[in-house]
Amino acid sequence: MMQREVQYLRPPLAALVLIACVCVPFLKLGAQDARHSPRKLPKIDIKLSGPTTVRPSESLESNIFHALLTNRSAEPLVLVVRSGILMNAKWDWTVTDAKGTPIGMGFVLHGYCGTVPGEDPDARFLRESDLLVLGPGESREFRVLPGPSDDYSFPSVGTYHLAVTLTYVPPNADHYFDARGKRQRAFGYAQWDLNKLGVDQLAAVENSLSVQATSNIWSLELPSRRGPKQGIIFNKIPQQIH
Repeated sequence: MMQREVQYLRPPLAALVLIACVCVPFLKLGAQDARHSPRKLPKIDIKLSGPTTVRPSESLESNIFHALLTNRSAEPLVLVVRSGILMNAKWDWTVTDAKGTPIGMGFVLHGYCGTVPGEDPDARFLRESDLLVLGPGESREFRVLPGPSDDYSFPSVGTYHLAVTLTYVPPNADHYFDARGKRQRAFGYAQWDLNKLGVDQLAAVENSLSVQATSNIWSLELPSRRGPKQGIIFNKIPQQIH
């Protein structure tokens, strides 16, 4: 009787093992799909602030603008921040006139002078202190580096409108999702060494999401027309030639 019961139980047990082996990859695939799903894109508000006017000789790129990021999602957002600067971030400016027409840019040759300081060999290591968790409803202000390009041509006196689009990519990610939820390849972002992170921090980084959002419009008053500026960059700091 016992032998029959054992024989009777073996097929379902084998079937369960087979089902488990088949399902595990799909569960993993489902987890990956959920991780990269556009529906999980975080909702971020960006409030831009900065100078309200600039002198004719003043560099736009060197002016300090700030972006206040607010997490409007229901989940925390993990960001990489070092020395108060949002890393793995690109800030793309949009400049329009009072009627909303985009401002053109001049073709300017920029020279580079001086030596670039050697990179700290430890700078590529990501540490727990570099991670910022922005909880739901929480805000953090960052400097936008650099300011709008000095290559813009402002044809007349008046009010111009600035907006900035942030694209943040998690460490070592090869893609991100844009504001429409479309997958894009990530180019030009730093590659980090994650070996200094603990297990929990590493998991938080690997499961973090990309961000793309556009700020409010900031008004800038120009007292005179302004053309593109020829410049020499010393150690990546723009110095204007007047």
